Amino acid sequence: GINAEYGDTDVGSQLSSPMAFIFVFNLLLGAGALSLPAAFADAGWIVSTILLSVLCFASFISASFMCEGMAIANVLQNVTCPKKNDSVTERDELLPAGEEETEYYSNLSLQISQSQASLGGTRYSFRITKRIEMAEMAEIFFNKVGMILFYIAVIIYLYGDLAIYTVAVPKSLANVSCIPDLKEGNETMCWKGVSHMTAYRIFVLIYVLCIGPFVFFNAQKTTLLQICSSVLRHTSFFIMVVIALDRIAKHSDGVPKPDNVKPIVFEKIPDFIGVSVYCFMCQHSLPSFITPMRNQDRSTVVLFSALAACLGIYTLVCYTATFSFNYIEDVYTLNFASVRIAPIRYFLELYPVFCLTASYPIIGITLRNNLKTLFSKGEYPWIVDRIVFPLLTIIPPTIIGLSTEKVEFLVSYTGAFSGAAIQYIIPACFVLLGRIKIKEVFGREASSVNKNHSIFSSNVWAILLLVWAVCCMAFVLYYKINSAIHSA
Repeated sequence: GINAEYGDTDVGSQLSSPMAFIFVFNLLLGAGALSLPAAFADAGWIVSTILLSVLCFASFISASFMCEGMAIANVLQNVTCPKKNDSVTERDELLPAGEEETEYYSNLSLQISQSQASLGGTRYSFRITKRIEMAEMAEIFFNKVGMILFYIAVIIYLYGDLAIYTVAVPKSLANVSCIPDLKEGNETMCWKGVSHMTAYRIFVLIYVLCIGPFVFFNAQKTTLLQICSSVLRHTSFFIMVVIALDRIAKHSDGVPKPDNVKPIVFEKIPDFIGVSVYCFMCQHSLPSFITPMRNQDRSTVVLFSALAACLGIYTLVCYTATFSFNYIEDVYTLNFASVRIAPIRYFLELYPVFCLTASYPIIGITLRNNLKTLFSKGEYPWIVDRIVFPLLTIIPPTIIGLSTEKVEFLVSYTGAFSGAAIQYIIPACFVLLGRIKIKEVFGREASSVNKNHSIFSSNVWAILLLVWAVCCMAFVLYYKINSAIHSA
């Protein structure tokens, strides 16, 4: 399991590579996967295929940067950060009497290079021995302005993420439980005397009361939930693909003609970019997954495997959806409401409950831990630590959920702006600044012994990632503004 509640997580003691894969895979295959088919078809299948592959590769680059940044942050925190309740830094304590700091670090870098190359690591072995959240990494690498921008991006994204979950699950529950085509006057009703919106809000409250308490504890208690969710995800997507292929083979009603399937629609590309960025988001939770891995040398393989598996599933689902339905709902499972076999119909309609419920606690715990770091690094009273911060995490998304049930709107905006900042800009800045700092402290030889060093070792990759992020955000912003002007 994962100790996502406390800062001192011992490395190599709890999480196997397959379990790390399951956690990352479950986090990726969330709400975005359900909104992606509609965006894919709207933007055009050719351009969507190309962009989806490029965005997946960009996410892998940034995830590898996050791992390298965590390793650098661990070393820098050990060397330069003050100990609790002590004004003397660990670095000062390590300096031999009478030896200048510059001379000492020059000698230390040589010692590290020699001893780690031969013995596999010393005290500063660039191993991720402590879970350092993104907020703590930002404090190590960024200045005050950078910190402000960082917290704006992270908090907006994570709150948006939880809001999407808080909307998508109750919306699915309401659609399953409501009586079809029931109306009183012009108002759509769920049950007699209860409107559809009222029923939806009731399910929002029930959902938050059921899954919200997990945020008060830690992710270790969701391990069984992750395993079960992984099985359900595979089963659900397999069923949806089979039904879609069956519709195509039988030329069922509502199957589009090949000429009607568009290869590219420029005005829909911005929405597809926003949803796709959201689909490949995992960077914010990597500290909780990578730190307790038994074999961190396999972190790159785990991340590549999880992202590649998701890309394959996304592509298969989007293609079958595009060529089997004339109209695709913003929550794809709603397209299967007419399936004749009742158990399969209900299973698919309730799929968002399965897949999102497993990720909600992990996202909530990540947001809770970042909020703690934002306000202070010290100890909190029990009631603040265990009650106030979890409530601050849960209440705002619940308010949003009670206000709207538009999933596509939330996914598009969350992914396109704050999502792009977290997935691309922040990891790229972490690795660029981290490489500079580590050379200042240990010398140029230090990078060669960093086992968590990204395979994209050139700074050119980080710069390209920053350029890509800015171009995506500018492109989406231009089309959003242009669309708003024309619709006004």
